[in-house]
Amino acid sequence: MKNEYTDNIFSTMELRPDQTLAETVYHALRAAIVAGKIPAGTHINEKALSSKAHISRTPIRDALHRLADESFVEIISHSGAVVSRITSQDVEEIFEIRIVLDRLATFHAMDNMGEKEFKILKELLDQTTSLNDSDQLEQVIQYFGYFNDYIYKCSNMPRLSMIVSNLRDYVQRLRDVSLYGKKRRDKALHEHYLIYEAMLEKNHAFAGQILTEHLTYAKLYLLSEMDAK
Repeated sequence: MKNEYTDNIFSTMELRPDQTLAETVYHALRAAIVAGKIPAGTHINEKALSSKAHISRTPIRDALHRLADESFVEIISHSGAVVSRITSQDVEEIFEIRIVLDRLATFHAMDNMGEKEFKILKELLDQTTSLNDSDQLEQVIQYFGYFNDYIYKCSNMPRLSMIVSNLRDYVQRLRDVSLYGKKRRDKALHEHYLIYEAMLEKNHAFAGQILTEHLTYAKLYLLSEMDAK
């Protein structure tokens, strides 16, 4: 593994008294993979990490096995851990699940939300529009996430939020790439406004329809980007 990847891993490490060393390494590795700092196909060298961090290989190995259980890395016999590639089958499965979960969260959220919550959701959209108009890419992607997260928060279904968070993290590397184009961001933002309006009107049928179309288009866009590589 190149030193630059090693540096990327340790730039995310945060020692905390309430975590074991293996947990600290796990969170650092996971964050680096999700952020795309360690590309798919990269071999993660336990020895290099151990030497760089001045720790034993045991917590690193434990962290890698935990990541393997979540499909972020693949443990290859006599070779070690390799960052997993996202396949078209992965994308198909994840978005099929996302459509079901996001519809459920959105329906519960719109029933729970009042004037104050809808105002916050609208402000998030308006801030996203402003950032998008000035081509502040990283912030736009961040605010798309804030919009989704707020809906899940308002759904008052914490276990559902936990499940979908893992799914989002798995495709995060591709999702960010899919929003690099201005045309794609404009369309996604328009769809978010339509979702907001349907929620405001408490229109379950229209919200479900727009949400399904929004996620289906995102899936197809990701698949087309993968095919182009």
